[in-house]
Amino acid sequence: MTEEYTMEINALTQKKRYRQINRVLIWQADASPRGDGRFLADCCYNGFGPADRNVIKSVAKSIMSVCVGIALDQGIFKSLDEPVYRFIPEFAEGRDPRHRQITLAHLLTMTSGIYWNGGIHYHCPMMTQMRRSGDWISHIADCAVTDAPGARYNYKEWDILLLARLLDHACGDLYDFITDHLYKPLDIVCGEEYRWYKSPCGVYYSVAEGDQGAEEHRSSLSAYDLLKIGRLFLQDGIYQDRQIVSASYCRQAAAPSRRNPGYGFLWWVGQDWYGCRGFGGQSVTVLPGKNAIIITQATPTARGMAYDDVIQTCANLL
Repeated sequence: MTEEYTMEINALTQKKRYRQINRVLIWQADASPRGDGRFLADCCYNGFGPADRNVIKSVAKSIMSVCVGIALDQGIFKSLDEPVYRFIPEFAEGRDPRHRQITLAHLLTMTSGIYWNGGIHYHCPMMTQMRRSGDWISHIADCAVTDAPGARYNYKEWDILLLARLLDHACGDLYDFITDHLYKPLDIVCGEEYRWYKSPCGVYYSVAEGDQGAEEHRSSLSAYDLLKIGRLFLQDGIYQDRQIVSASYCRQAAAPSRRNPGYGFLWWVGQDWYGCRGFGGQSVTVLPGKNAIIITQATPTARGMAYDDVIQTCANLL
């Protein structure tokens, strides 16, 4: 650990009165072939310890993206141009003529074209209506396709819910696939107590009702777990000498997409970084030019703090 880094981070969090931050971690890789490295800072607050887990919110989207890459490597999908209707029967029924044009790539880039009007954080009227419907996927299939698939980026929960159903159908069980092909290879503690929330109609949704209830905490991860996911991409899909997901997919996922230069395949993309983001301060920031990764975890509040200044301070220290 570097005392200077810890002091800078502590000074900032105290000055800004960031009482909800639970963890800030900086790790930097060395030149070894295995991609080993060292911790430059590991700041814990609010009684958090090294193994404590925190909600991940939309970081789960990036995890699902990794699963798509693994499924491609295994031949479960032929390409990212696979149409959604082949895996989701409701989209083969002709409810909208453009349903058959929506592909796996469109879900990964949030460009399905299905109508969406977001609310405040996870308290969205459209999500409330969907939950009341009793059949989430059928409800989404009844929504109009207002843009040609692939024509416009619109960050929305519809696309991630469809992707969850698609992966669940194609891979057998989404959480089991995550466990067997991502978590276990990364030595992330998993089990039934951490099985992601699944709706009564059978759709996995890691944030459950979005209210930090017990169901949402099932998908929680530690800062060290998030670091492993970041390391996987920094090291071109390799973790401890094992190729878990192809390097080509990692590079595609972390590159700007056609309709949004700040977004890849459910991974956010910046000028000199890429990473995962979850509501209320959950983040994995990979800095390939500095061979470093920054992790933040926090207790989400209605204000939806992202703590970008904390991330930037950490990056400036490198």
